[in-house]
Amino acid sequence: MKAIEEIKELGKERQKLIEELSKQRQKLFVIKEASYDEALMDYTNSPDKEIDELAVEILDMIKENRNLLPVEFILEELSMLGHAPNLLYDDNGYWAVAYDGYQTVVTEPSDVETSFLVPKKLWKNTIREALNVYLDDEDDE
Repeated sequence: MKAIEEIKELGKERQKLIEELSKQRQKLFVIKEASYDEALMDYTNSPDKEIDELAVEILDMIKENRNLLPVEFILEELSMLGHAPNLLYDDNGYWAVAYDGYQTVVTEPSDVETSFLVPKKLWKNTIREALNVYLDDEDDE
C-alpha cells in the first residue's frame, strides 16, 4: 500500500513539473506575440529556440513518465505542444489514439465532420495502451 502511495506522489510531482515547464513555454509565446511589429510585419523578440527546447523537454518528460501521469493530462499537454491526438473507440472494445485525419475547419465549438486514418496497429484493448503506441510512434517519425 505504501508503494502505491509513493508512486502516486511521484506522478503528482512529475505532473507539477511538466505543468511548470508548460507555463514557462506559454509565457514565451506571450512575449513573442507582444513583440510583433506591424510596420515590419515581423517579431522583434522571437524566443523560438527556447519555445522549441521546452517542447522537447516536456514531450520527453511525458514519455518517460507516461505510466505515472493521468491519460487526460497527457492528451491535454500533447495538444498544448501542437499535437492533435484523437481518442477513438470502435464499438468492439478497442481504443486508438489517431493522429492522421481530416476535419472541417473550426474556430469555436461547433458541429464538426471528421475522418481518421487508423492503421490496425493503433487499435488496442485499453486507452493507456493506445496512448503508449501514439507516444512510441512519435519516436519512429
